[in-house]
Amino acid sequence: MKRLLLAAALGLSLTFAAQARSVHIDSCGLDSDYEVQLSRGGLSFTHHGDKPETIVMNKGELIVDGRRLELSDADRARIAEYEATVRTLMPQVKAIARDAVDIAYVAVGEVVAAFSGTADSPSTRQRLDGMRDEFKQRVDATFDSRPWSEKEFDTLVDKAVGELMPVILAEVAGNAIAIALSGDEAGAKELERRAEKMERDIERRIDTQTAQLASRAAALCPMVAKLDALENGLELRLDQGARLNLVEYRRD
Repeated sequence: MKRLLLAAALGLSLTFAAQARSVHIDSCGLDSDYEVQLSRGGLSFTHHGDKPETIVMNKGELIVDGRRLELSDADRARIAEYEATVRTLMPQVKAIARDAVDIAYVAVGEVVAAFSGTADSPSTRQRLDGMRDEFKQRVDATFDSRPWSEKEFDTLVDKAVGELMPVILAEVAGNAIAIALSGDEAGAKELERRAEKMERDIERRIDTQTAQLASRAAALCPMVAKLDALENGLELRLDQGARLNLVEYRRD
């Protein structure tokens, strides 16, 4: 039974940790202290406590803490391109995260089905589907405000793992305990064999699927570098000659 529980836990933790975290846009070296909001009224960055607190970009205009700044034609073009790039980038980042959620929950369902035999029941499937939909809603909410926050995303993944683990262990443990109490040695050995096979299959699939998602994330890195280049190219200066610095781009 111990082997069985470990295999179930592996199926959950590896799927979320490897697939969700590994495809995060932070792999491109992007980070930001600002919350981000996209709307028809423009692209806004908000950071409470430090100045500037609010920066809004809207079709080449730049509004800092409620004050519209005078821009050169070149800077106006850079601001417009910056906004357009973020509008293109954010939905793609969110789509990758949502796909990682789908892959993870499919694997979780397979673990439950393989060991408990109840995952195809309406109640179990409905419960897993409901948890998946709720987690995807959290992903949407997180990426709509903090799309480049590794800390926020890690917290989101850890919370999902914490909520799913009791479901997995309850399903698997019930079947394993029933077999142990029945004294069915052949059944126990078969269950352990299935656990070992499931562990190998999950690891193999995770390697392939994580690589695919990571490749999609890596393909977005040129847009990340573009944001940094546009910031660095701006001629405008804020109070006391400070540069506009909305994102940090690490060139590792």
